Amino acid sequence: MTLDDGSGLSSVDMSDRFAYYDRETDIAWLPTGRSDRVVSEEVEWGLIDHDSGTDAVVAIEIWSASKHLPMDLLERLPAPADTHGVLA
Repeated sequence: MTLDDGSGLSSVDMSDRFAYYDRETDIAWLPTGRSDRVVSEEVEWGLIDHDSGTDAVVAIEIWSASKHLPMDLLERLPAPADTHGVLA
């Protein structure tokens, strides 16, 4: 998840990057890299988070995840509060 500070950049520290699936909101978050400054790009199925300096993809957030990802994958992901064990 990213927090916009009004500049389009996030101040979220992504050093504790854990994949999760929020069953209540049907959102999966899958980090792919590290960044101190993130720009989020909204796409049809969710968000793509890019490093603001390199434009590298550092995470994807998939909305309506149960429609886009296999259920066996989603069942293996922890809830957001339980992310202490699944480092991406």
